[in-house]
Amino acid sequence: MSSSEFIKEAAQNKTGRNIGKRSIWLNGKNTKGKREFIKPQFQKYVAKDFSRLLKENASNIDITLKN
Repeated sequence: MSSSEFIKEAAQNKTGRNIGKRSIWLNGKNTKGKREFIKPQFQKYVAKDFSRLLKENASNIDITLKN
């Protein structure tokens, strides 16, 4: 998950000592079976390699250099 994707998906803490910081829960927990699972809305970020992030970073670098 890239930084921009994290900011889009995460919630910003409104209270407590971590006010203003962002957090995200990528997993859920089946209390009956006592097993954790990936939440369906975050399934798109599961990857076996980091090629998607490398491609995104390369395009961000190109945009920065053009400006």
